[in-house]
Amino acid sequence: KLIVEQAGRCKKIVAGLLNFARKSQVNHQLVNVKELIIHSCEGVIIPENIKTIINDNTTNPNVWLDSEQMTQVLTNLIKNAVDAMPRGGKIDMILEDTLSDVTIIVKDTGTGVKEEDRAKMFEPFYTTKSLGHGTGLGLATAYGIVKMHKGKITVESNNDPAKGQTGTSFKIVLPRKRE
Repeated sequence: KLIVEQAGRCKKIVAGLLNFARKSQVNHQLVNVKELIIHSCEGVIIPENIKTIINDNTTNPNVWLDSEQMTQVLTNLIKNAVDAMPRGGKIDMILEDTLSDVTIIVKDTGTGVKEEDRAKMFEPFYTTKSLGHGTGLGLATAYGIVKMHKGKITVESNNDPAKGQTGTSFKIVLPRKRE
């Protein structure tokens, strides 16, 4: 049984790598990021004990990006947020913009990530999830896609309740126009 499970996991990993390799080009189109976030949330099973809030603070929510790829990024971040909150919590998705870029923040009230794990978060195959849960490719893929869009993805996290609210916040900054 264990061999079958691990073979299935390997198959998922290889499929993920092939998918990532195939997507090395960006198919830009003008996309409303608020609609993209709503669409990304629809692709994730979010338990009733997790509240999702979208705060659109943009003056212009439209940005040139690859809708399919960015949906994958957001879906990965939302899934991770859900996984970090087994007892429930809140996911805030905050949209901000300037004349030159659009910022998407996905922030959860989960358990947070240890400081020593944060440095490795975007490395392929790195995962803090138990065996058989997660491939360690979600954040690596997200990082690669954001970089292909000439954007930046950063993370802040607190796993110590003594320092305030625990949780993790991913910030994606994307240039508004194609390069």
